Amino acid sequence: MSAEDTPVDVLRTPEAGGKVIRGGILRSAGYGAGIAVGAVTAIVLTRTLGVVDFGRYGTVAALLAIVSTITDAGLTAVGSRELAVLPPGPGREHLLRQLVGLRIVVSFFAVLAAVGFAAAIGYDSTMVWGTLLGGLGVVLVNTQATTMMPLSIGLRVGTVTAFELLKQVLTLAGVSVLAVAGASLLPYFAVQIVVGVIVLFLTPPLVGGIKAILPRLDRSSAVPLLRSALPVAIAIAMNVLYLRLLVIMVSLISDADETGLYVTSFRVFEMLIGLPTLVLSVALPLLAVAGAEDAERLRYGLQRTFEVAIVASAALALVTVACAPLVPVLFGHDFDGAVPMLQIQAWALVPLFLGQVLGIALVALHRQRALAFGNGVAVVVVLAVGLAAIPAYGGEGAAAAGVAAETCLCLLLFALLHHARRDVTPSVAFAWRPLLALAAGVVPLLVGLGPAVAGVLSVVAFAVVAVAARAVPSEILEALLHRNPGGRFRT
Repeated sequence: MSAEDTPVDVLRTPEAGGKVIRGGILRSAGYGAGIAVGAVTAIVLTRTLGVVDFGRYGTVAALLAIVSTITDAGLTAVGSRELAVLPPGPGREHLLRQLVGLRIVVSFFAVLAAVGFAAAIGYDSTMVWGTLLGGLGVVLVNTQATTMMPLSIGLRVGTVTAFELLKQVLTLAGVSVLAVAGASLLPYFAVQIVVGVIVLFLTPPLVGGIKAILPRLDRSSAVPLLRSALPVAIAIAMNVLYLRLLVIMVSLISDADETGLYVTSFRVFEMLIGLPTLVLSVALPLLAVAGAEDAERLRYGLQRTFEVAIVASAALALVTVACAPLVPVLFGHDFDGAVPMLQIQAWALVPLFLGQVLGIALVALHRQRALAFGNGVAVVVVLAVGLAAIPAYGGEGAAAAGVAAETCLCLLLFALLHHARRDVTPSVAFAWRPLLALAAGVVPLLVGLGPAVAGVLSVVAFAVVAVAARAVPSEILEALLHRNPGGRFRT
């Protein structure tokens, strides 16, 4: 093969840093559009099903979210890292087919376990069958997500984002059809099966045809992959578990109305917590290459990613608190009680964003066990705080437990990364800038103005002070303007 025929590895080009920054912004925009579509879907569901049935629907959805993330995160993180390090060619294709095969097998058995759990814990027959139907959708959607990994590695973020948005639109369409038809609760769980079939059908032409993504399992390749992915899978399982576990704890400790309110709050919060994972996953392949080949590039990339995460999470938390009073306007006044729950949950976004950056750094450095340990501690915190707070404070106690767990996890991951590689650990000296902007944004929310006025003033105050304090790294604007794309991250 001649030099001109050799596939270009974009991860090792000077343009990679700029592509990652623009890709992260694009995924944020796409995720914002997805949140809008998801909000409409939630409105249709809440107004069609009511508080109690929506609580049942949300409880099953939380259980399936645990299954989906457990079966996705370990293989995705490790697979992305390994695919990024390999040069383009047959080696990557072989690895991808192994990942697809593993995803199908692991997802299938995880769904069976979820159905068994739903039956054993005493959920009614509709919820048990709903877990099975929704679980089949999880298998299909997870498989399709794996087949898209070459696009993520090639930093073709626009196509990946389009598919994520398409899934949301298809879900809304399916839910709306059922709502108009006056369907009972059970058919709503089958919507993801239809979504999975459609996106799987559309994927092969984008990734080199069906042959390139046909599942394959070779023991010699699959076992090392599973061994490497297992600590990450355990870590993410616990990470997902402790947040969704709160939904299940509320359903077991509180009454049906309190469960419905907390599920509503959590559904809004859940739309937001996927943002850091999606956006930061754009940077993982590049950080993996830097971790294997260039420590200085890794240090610089982590520092800038950490800074952006502080600014973005503070802004998102502030906007969520300001917009929380819209919940009863959108979903109905029966859901008034969800507002204070969401306003508490919103502050978990800051440590959650930062923890995602630190987790990606540990994966890039092959420190999966440290990530698993940190998330194990977070589960213990959730159980301790949740069992103490939920009986007395209901959904608000559960929301506070989530904030406590995310904060402990973030601090612990920072300490573990510092212990493992002090030379690449992000500095926190920058944090005063976004924190100053956050303080300015909180003031309008505390002075007794109406929700709409306070929300607008809060966002404006945050933006003005953030710009004045230079809280946004200059590389963001430079990458958007295609000037010196990626800064030192390109070296």
